[in-house]
Amino acid sequence: MNLSRNFGSNNNNQQMDIQNTVSSSGDTNNNLSIQNPNENSTTSAYEGNYQVNISSTNFELETITLSYTGLMRIYRLLYVADHCSSLRHEALLSSLKYIQETHFTSLYKQVFDELKKQNIPLPNDFDSSWYEKTQRNYIQKLEKLDTDLRNFRTNAIKDSIRRGHDDLGDHYLDGGDFFNAIRCYVRSRDYCVTPRHMITMCMNVIKASFYMQNWSNVLSYVSKAEQAIESLESTNKSGTTPAATTTSLANPMDVSTSNAMITSDAILASRLKVYAGIAELATKRYKLAARHFLGVTFDHCSNHFQDLISPQTLIQYVCLCSLATFERSELHRLVIMSPNMKQYLELEPSIRDILLKFYETSYSSCLGLMSHLEPILALDQYLAPHLRALYYEIRHRIIITYFLPYKNASMTTMANQLNTTTDVLEDELVNLIRSGKIKARIDSKNKILYVADTDQRWYAYQHALTITKQSEKITRALLLRSAIIKANLIVKDDSISSSSSTRSPNNNNNMNINRRHFIPNLPGNMMMDEGDLSDDAAMN
Repeated sequence: MNLSRNFGSNNNNQQMDIQNTVSSSGDTNNNLSIQNPNENSTTSAYEGNYQVNISSTNFELETITLSYTGLMRIYRLLYVADHCSSLRHEALLSSLKYIQETHFTSLYKQVFDELKKQNIPLPNDFDSSWYEKTQRNYIQKLEKLDTDLRNFRTNAIKDSIRRGHDDLGDHYLDGGDFFNAIRCYVRSRDYCVTPRHMITMCMNVIKASFYMQNWSNVLSYVSKAEQAIESLESTNKSGTTPAATTTSLANPMDVSTSNAMITSDAILASRLKVYAGIAELATKRYKLAARHFLGVTFDHCSNHFQDLISPQTLIQYVCLCSLATFERSELHRLVIMSPNMKQYLELEPSIRDILLKFYETSYSSCLGLMSHLEPILALDQYLAPHLRALYYEIRHRIIITYFLPYKNASMTTMANQLNTTTDVLEDELVNLIRSGKIKARIDSKNKILYVADTDQRWYAYQHALTITKQSEKITRALLLRSAIIKANLIVKDDSISSSSSTRSPNNNNNMNINRRHFIPNLPGNMMMDEGDLSDDAAMN
């Protein structure tokens, strides 16, 4: 059972017939490349039909049901049902209840069939006729929205056509038909007349593409939305005149409206960073993902993003991505000491302890906390495919940092500090040496790691020779400048002389200037060519 993976491919035949009718009524000049959401190129231990044992943790489904709303809550519950047998029954029943708040009939049928297959008793308030009623209502509303859109197109009112496409896309989105939802949202682009209309269109496309896991489309429209927000801000700034400011101060309603719009734009900017961060995480660009997540304001995340991400989940993403990619100085400055991140860390003390232990080089405690948290992180649908890669990268950075100050180290002691065995540590060291991250050699018999032999005297000699050559070059340049100043020598460019003579035809003296100059201060009325002004000539 992979209910959580089939996000965009669940459509019944009756809905498909009407969708094809609606699709043929729209424009065909906007092409959109949609990827198959079932295709996943990542390869790690947390993929496929893996199962997580959470008996040693305190994970509960309430952390999902209370922190999320909408389709995101349903998908996270189904992911837990797929990968945690102890919570499967409860997760399926909860997801079935929340699906009834939507028109997602195809997913409802899959969950219902799975419950019957596993002989899970249904709740007493279960509505057996919900599927037929909802499917009928969905089709009726779809026909009505399609008819309204045709009428709007006949009347040729741009704003009505745009809103008609948006309403039709919202209906498709509520029914789980993300492909047709994106098509409707994209078609509204031709009828956007203001930057705010463009922002709304981009946000709609991003939301539907996000559910389809079409990450390239998400990143593309995030960039377009950010450009539209910048254009809107520049327009507002240029339109703010002293007279307009005085008028707005005289009308408190205008001031409150302006403040509300500024707050709304800030919330949109934070939401775009969340979308971009998850998309970068899914495409294995972990450092970019961490930087996007760091730009999300805590108040926005805790109050407005229940349909997208929770503050606890966001700080988990920040922790792993930053530990795997940031230097210690960046980690301390951008995460540990950031006023915005401190509010997130207060909600997740375990994440705060991991960051502090890593920064304080208490690697044994850090790895122990990470190991304890791993089963919970493996139930996150966006983090699980990359969890093993992130953990490996963090362990490798710990090993490199641990060995950095030593010329040789006991692998037995290192294994104890890193909570692993000597054989496993030796395999990791071999991989690090082959990749060039550590310049060392392994004594497999005595289990000692040695720094690779280097001729320190030769490196010191090369360094001294380089410094000497640089000093000699600087000294020659200073002597040359000193000689030129002492000789009262002036060098002029011929092109400048000719141009100045062209502008001043009466000044015939400039015509005779060449690159040979008389030096009166030297005996014998010596003449010096420009080629003689070499380093040797100046020093002699």
